[in-house]
Amino acid sequence: MLSSSNLMVAPLYLELAPPEEAAKQIDHLFVFRDTGVLSGGGRGRFATDLFTLSVTRDDSGGARVSLAPPRSGFTPRPSPFHGVVAGLRLSSRPKHLAESEVLDTLASELARVQTGDDDLPALIAVLDGLARDLRFAAPPGAYCDRTKRRKVRADTGVSRRRLATLRRFRQALGQLASKTLPLSDLALDAGYYDQSHLSAACRIFAGKPPGALRAQSVPRRFDLSLQDTRLKDRLRFVIDE
Repeated sequence: MLSSSNLMVAPLYLELAPPEEAAKQIDHLFVFRDTGVLSGGGRGRFATDLFTLSVTRDDSGGARVSLAPPRSGFTPRPSPFHGVVAGLRLSSRPKHLAESEVLDTLASELARVQTGDDDLPALIAVLDGLARDLRFAAPPGAYCDRTKRRKVRADTGVSRRRLATLRRFRQALGQLASKTLPLSDLALDAGYYDQSHLSAACRIFAGKPPGALRAQSVPRRFDLSLQDTRLKDRLRFVIDE
C-alpha cells in the first residue's frame, strides 16, 4: 500500500460507466485515491448491493486483488485510507478475478496515478480491459421462490428484501449529483415515501444525510485529465474535495 508521503496529488474518488462491450453484470468502474482526507473523520464504506472487485499495490509493488460481497449497511473505517485502489463493482460473482498480466499492468498504472492525474486515462483503459475479460455464470434456471431466496443469501450474504432496499438507495445516490432536483422529488423518484424516508436511508447506508452527500458530489465537472470526450460521457460520480 502507498504511504501518504508518496501521494503528491489531491484525493479523488470517481465512478465511470463500463465499456459497451462489458458484461451487463458490471455496474461501474471506480478509482479511489486518498491520504486520509476523504476516508478520515469517522467516514466509512457505503452500503451496496454490488460485489466489489478491487486492486491495490502491495509492499513489493505487485498487485493485490480482492472480491468483497455486498455490504448490508454503512461500515465505519477502522483507520483512514492512504493509497490508491481501483476496480469494478458487479451485480454477481464472476467466474474468475483477473489474469496475472492484467494485475501487473494495473499495479504499474496505480503507481503512476499516485503522483499525477495525467495517467488516469491509461488506468481506466486497463480497467476497461479487465471489464471486457470478466466472465459470469449463466443465469440460473427456474427455481422455486424458497430456493431463490436461499441462493441469493448464499451468494451475497444478504436477503432479497435487503438487496432491493440497497438498490433503491443506490438509485437515489446516483441522482444526488443533480443540484436542481429537490430532495423531496428525488426521494419519490427513487421509490421512497417522502424526504424523511430518504434521509433515514442515507444515514443508515451512508452515515450522512442526503444534503451532506449532495454537497460532496460533483456532476461531470472533473476534467483535469479526462480530455477524451468518450471518458467524460462515462463519468457518473466524482468526489474531489
